Parts: sequence; C-alpha cells; structure tokens
Amino acid sequence: MKELDLVGSITYTRKQLVVALASFLIVGVAAGAQERRENKTPSGSLSPAQQTEATRISEAAKGALRSGDYAGAIEGFAKLTQMAPGVAEFHANLGMAYYSAGRPQDAVAPCRKALKLKPGLSSARYFLGLSLAEVGQCQEAVPSLEADYGRVADPQLKRLMGVDAARCAMALDQPFKAVEFLRRLDRDFPNDPDVLYLSTHVYSDLSTRASERLLHTAPGSYQAHRMDAEVLEIQGKLEDAIAEYRQVLSLNPRLPGIHYEIGRLLLSAGPDPAKLEAARQEFEAELQLDPTDAASEYELGEMARQAHRWNEALQHFQRATQLQPDFTDALVGLGKSLVSSGRAPEAVAPLEAAVRLAPGDPVAHYQLSFAYRRVGREEEAKKQLASYREAHEKQLRARQTIRAGIMGNITQPQTAEPPE
Repeated sequence: MKELDLVGSITYTRKQLVVALASFLIVGVAAGAQERRENKTPSGSLSPAQQTEATRISEAAKGALRSGDYAGAIEGFAKLTQMAPGVAEFHANLGMAYYSAGRPQDAVAPCRKALKLKPGLSSARYFLGLSLAEVGQCQEAVPSLEADYGRVADPQLKRLMGVDAARCAMALDQPFKAVEFLRRLDRDFPNDPDVLYLSTHVYSDLSTRASERLLHTAPGSYQAHRMDAEVLEIQGKLEDAIAEYRQVLSLNPRLPGIHYEIGRLLLSAGPDPAKLEAARQEFEAELQLDPTDAASEYELGEMARQAHRWNEALQHFQRATQLQPDFTDALVGLGKSLVSSGRAPEAVAPLEAAVRLAPGDPVAHYQLSFAYRRVGREEEAKKQLASYREAHEKQLRARQTIRAGIMGNITQPQTAEPPE
C-alpha cells in the first residue's frame, strides 16, 4: 500500500508560520548574558563587545526570517552558535530557521543540541518533533507531537503539529491514532482546507485498507460483493453493479437495503418503461423486507407523482414522512402532490415544515411560494420566491458536493417545477 506523503501541503503552511515564529525566536543574547552572570555555561559566555555584536546579528537574522530571507537567517543564527556554542537558544533559533527554509533534515541537529543544553526548551522540542516527522522519522516524532499538541498556543504551529502527527501515524500503520489526531484538528480547525484535505485522504486510505482486508479474508462473502457493487457504481458501470447487488441477494436474500439500491440504479437508467417497472418491484420488495424503509416509500411516491397518480403518490409520501418526519424531499413531494390534486390548503403545512428543516433548499422555498399563491397568500408567496432565488444563487455558486460525485444521490432529487 502506498503511504501518505509526509510533506504534502506543508510547504504552503510553513510559509504561513513565519510571522508566528516571532513569538518563538528567543533572544539568545540575553540568555547568554544571564548564563554568564550566573556562571552556568562558561562556553556560552560573551564579553560585552561580543554581546553587542551578537545582538546585531540576532536582530538581523530575525528580520531576515520574517522577510523570507531564509539563507540570511540561517547564516546569522549559525554565526551565533559558533560565537557561543553553549547557548541553547542560539541552536533552537537555527533549527527554526532551517525548518522555515524547508530544510527539516538540517533542523534536527541544532534542535537536538538545544535540548541537550536545555531539556526544557519548548521551542526546540516543538520544531524537533515537526522536523523529525517531515523527514520520515515518525517513530520518534509521534510521541513528541502527541504530547505537545495540547500545550502549544500558536494556532499555525498547532495545526502543523496535528497534520504531521496524523500523517506519521498513518505511515506507522496506526490508523486509530491518526483518526484521533484528525478529531483534534477538526475540533480546533473545523473549516481549514488543509485539515479537510488531509481528512479526505486519511479516511480514503483507511477505507482502502479495510476493503483490501475484506477481499483478502472473505473474497466470496456478500460483503465483498456489495463493496464491488459500490465500486462499479462509482465507475458508472451500472449494469455490472446491479449484477453484483443481485449476487449479494443470492447469498443473503433478506439483507435490508439491497433491493432499494437495485431500484435506485434502475431508475438512473432513464425513462425506460421496463426498467421503471423493475425499479418499482425492487422498492416494493424492499418494503416487504423492511416496512420502515422511508427511502423506498419516497421513491414509489415520486414515481407515482411523475405518472400523475396523485392518490398513490400521497399514500407513499405520507407514509415516508410518518416513518421519517425530517425527510425533507418527502415533505416537498407530499406538498407537490397535494397541490396537484387540488388540495393546496393542505400542502402548506408539509412545505412549511420542509422550509424549516432545510432553509437553504431552494426547491422547498419555491414550492411553498407556489402553494401560498394558490391559497391567496400573495405577500408570503413573494417572500418565499425571494428566498428561493437567494438559495438558488447560493447553490449555483457552491462547489459540486463530494457526496454526489462519490456516492450518488440517495433519492431522486426534487426539482422546482410547478406542480402539475
């Protein structure tokens, strides 16, 4: 199996960290002076003249780092480690400069040196963990990142720690630990694109690993055939997917959900009378197995509505909404059918419920505006029509959802056309 790339989008996020680094850059000159006064580290002591020069170099190096001049920053901090090799802070700053320059392999040694001189130096520990992760030394990196994630306050640094830790956990084949890091990242950075991107790949990788184990351990099982069917559906091979679902039923005839999946795929083939009838039979077979399946009731209702069989449509939609009161599409279908059958006053309640449940659904607003107009509530109809236009524009601007691309629509999507 291919391991997740340990670097990925780290280069992009590292650049965002430069400003935050200001809070971690330690003025090692002052630290060296303090150590000289306390006679703790003779090798790191600086004369007054050296201290003045070190201050100048340190400020120039920090300025270079902030401006993105990584080579200048590294040169400056390296000079400081040569001037006072016993000052831990100088080594820590050099490690941060190497890391910022995208050279984590070079950051490891100065960070280790800093921690050897001063084990409690948090900045050196943070960047050592990050650097180890990014050069693939995950066995050592993960415990460090796991311990420090909750301690660090800077959000950019925290995000980098979490991302690196999750990647490393996957590389070490520790999926449960990776998921735990993702849970922390999702809590702390719920809308961060890098975190969402990483989550997509980690969960996809976990899915691939589980499917490989399933195919290896139970290749002839109904679960394996069901997984094959889902993959074939994603690939657009609908007839092959239906055949695999039928294999599932041959192995487990009473497994809930399979007749529904076959019916849904038959419907997606277009308005072929034979396939529509076959789909209807599949949904009815599903309800024989599971009388509480609201999705099959909805599909039967939608098929009846499109065929102008209003009473039949109403029965199925009403049953679907009884089984699942928050089923927005079924509420909309019920409202449409009531209006079409000349019972517009009764359509208002389910359509109002649909709007409450899904205020961003343009179809619900449109259908409610139509029902209001039928019962003479013109002002309310205008407001709902305006809400429809706003929701519709927002929907058009939004990206196509991943769910539609990967899983397909669970039910037939409602449209905003007026009832017949």
